[in-house]
Amino acid sequence: MVAAVRTPASHAILYIDHAFHLSPLTLTYHATSARHLTSGRTDVIPPSTSVEVDSAYCPRCLTYCDVASASLGFCQVDLDSESSSSAVSCKDCPVCFSPLAISIDAAGPIDASAGDSTRLICHYLCGHCQWSSQECGVTSNADKLLELRNDQPDQVRENDLEKQRQMVIADASKRLELCLRQKLESKNRVGDQLFQSLSEIWKQKEKDKERKRRLGLGALDKSNANNLTNEMSWSLASLEQSLEERRKDRASLLTHSISSTGPIKHDANKSNIEAVGDQGVGTSNSKPVVIPTAQQVAAQMAVTTATPSLRSDLLPLPVPFHARVSRRCLAEQAAGKTGILVKPKLNPLEGDSSLRAGHGQWYKKDSSAVHVVPRVQICRHGSDSTRQRYAVLLKVRNPTLSMVRLRFSSPSFSKPGDCAPGEQISTIPERELQNIPIDPFKETFVNARICSPSSTESLVPTEWLVLEHAEDLFLDMGKGQEEDPTEVRDWDASLALDSLGHCISEFHVLATRKDTAWVELVLSTDSNTEDIHPNKCYLAIPIAMQIEVGNGSWDGSLIKKRDLPKENIDFVTLNLVALLS
Repeated sequence: MVAAVRTPASHAILYIDHAFHLSPLTLTYHATSARHLTSGRTDVIPPSTSVEVDSAYCPRCLTYCDVASASLGFCQVDLDSESSSSAVSCKDCPVCFSPLAISIDAAGPIDASAGDSTRLICHYLCGHCQWSSQECGVTSNADKLLELRNDQPDQVRENDLEKQRQMVIADASKRLELCLRQKLESKNRVGDQLFQSLSEIWKQKEKDKERKRRLGLGALDKSNANNLTNEMSWSLASLEQSLEERRKDRASLLTHSISSTGPIKHDANKSNIEAVGDQGVGTSNSKPVVIPTAQQVAAQMAVTTATPSLRSDLLPLPVPFHARVSRRCLAEQAAGKTGILVKPKLNPLEGDSSLRAGHGQWYKKDSSAVHVVPRVQICRHGSDSTRQRYAVLLKVRNPTLSMVRLRFSSPSFSKPGDCAPGEQISTIPERELQNIPIDPFKETFVNARICSPSSTESLVPTEWLVLEHAEDLFLDMGKGQEEDPTEVRDWDASLALDSLGHCISEFHVLATRKDTAWVELVLSTDSNTEDIHPNKCYLAIPIAMQIEVGNGSWDGSLIKKRDLPKENIDFVTLNLVALLS
């Protein structure tokens, strides 16, 4: 029985790098003038690349800085700066983690008895959950805006007042940032003092140890040593005792809240626990007590040492920097080369169309394989489970601006590690067939089983295919989509399987047009050696793509042609794996 299946093209072909890691083309790099590929996967051991942080930027305001200036870890401005635009730093909501905005609103009616004369306040406001920093007491006075009203229709005076309003808003924003920092400093004072005391104790201990070493003194007497140990060390019991006291304080707070407001109720919409009075939420006699969730508490612990107990303890969160990293190939570094694969620019906006120049040039260097290596895809495939035969229609396209001459053949693996150079192995290691990323964007991983080595040993190389330079698809817009050749449109997996007269595997070139070629692969496997696993629904078929170097072929790779006799062709072998479900 023959079953024809249409598979996602970009998910069926994986490229094998120098360390035998299987990766999609989008996660693969080609180092300059290298004869091998490098995988950018971070979930493999050992990795094929090394990562270095070059710069960092804020994902909200796109403020960038170098590595030395990014040591703080999050976006924070200098309050001593005279620039009004630099007085505001990005913040996230501590409840829903959405971006916060600075808002100036009325503070409600004036309470003359309390001596409150504030009518306008500047505070952080979340546009998603409507959380306000008034809950935690982080506000600043903005009453000066009330004095800058223009009751007369004078445009000149209005322009002057607008400038003054901008200065007042900038000053209120700066004082709001200062209020938040003072709040954090007061919360972290106890933790900072504890850390400072521990540092001083260990410094003193190191000094005493160094002094005894220089003077050749013996150990202290037992009584002095015990006293010093009691003063300088802490134990697990003391830590558990402090945690137990904190739990008791939290429990007493909840008990007091329940006795004054009513039973505890869980609000699924807010993911918080609220204590609701007998008369319901919103009545004058009930004051909801909202308990922070575990995720909110964990986010607060990144900026403060005090564990929040109530929602009123939650403070605005700073926005962490995003790192811009450069990648290097470890194999190239071992050979004494720089091996730079990706080198980003300092400004994250450089390359955007909003700037005057450099449109599309996002990196100083980008050696992604999608720009150089021919892209192989699976158009269609079919299988005959009774005879253990498979038919695959491959499509290969040239992405470079120069001609490429290539062919397909049986795989050729060089054994990595501590084996002799040039030693060959017949199959892919079993560990590389576990958790294969077939879709890096959706983070889809699968397991596969390798076909028997005898299935691919009989593959005879195809004739050399000449692929012209890549065409710009935007130039052909409006001219209509060009259809595939007739041989490709009429290709049927069942006919390809029935045409296999002998139990051998072979390639057939179906068609070639400009920068694209279509190749048919018919594979016959040994049913006795196929290991069927219920959790391995993919069959891995290794093949090789040999690309000629020199004679005008693959000039975009910058690979130097080796000195060989004229009758010999210098080519680079790139091993691939076709996954069939």
